[in-house]
Amino acid sequence: MKINKTDLLKRQLKALETMDIKTLQAKFLELYGYETTARNVDALIRRVAYRLQEFHLGGLSEEDAEFLDELAEKDDLANLVNAPAAKARKNAGTRYVREWHGKTYEVIFREDGKYELEGAFYSSLSAAAFAITGTHWNGKLFFGVK
Repeated sequence: MKINKTDLLKRQLKALETMDIKTLQAKFLELYGYETTARNVDALIRRVAYRLQEFHLGGLSEEDAEFLDELAEKDDLANLVNAPAAKARKNAGTRYVREWHGKTYEVIFREDGKYELEGAFYSSLSAAAFAITGTHWNGKLFFGVK
């Protein structure tokens, strides 16, 4: 019997409605790769449902995700930081380090405005985070930069 991907997704989404907070948090960890402290069941259901749909139906293209990340990086309200202060910390040679699934990754901000990861260059910190995880992340969030 062949499994219809759409029916499988519908069953997974329906199952979310019966999950308690602990089960939803575990599902979130499974899908996103990090723990959440969220305690709102409805919000967690929406986030987990989004991720399931993203896996089954596809998410944003890398180009669109980079565009949105770059747009957000320029918006003081999106980052909740003072933009001039954030730019002052981003000097050539700045190193961003993150452990992911037991491996330590180091990204270096270069003079040309590119981010270097293991010899490859990326236009944004978010693109480097995507190269590490295979999923779309806000680069500042992934590397813990406030």
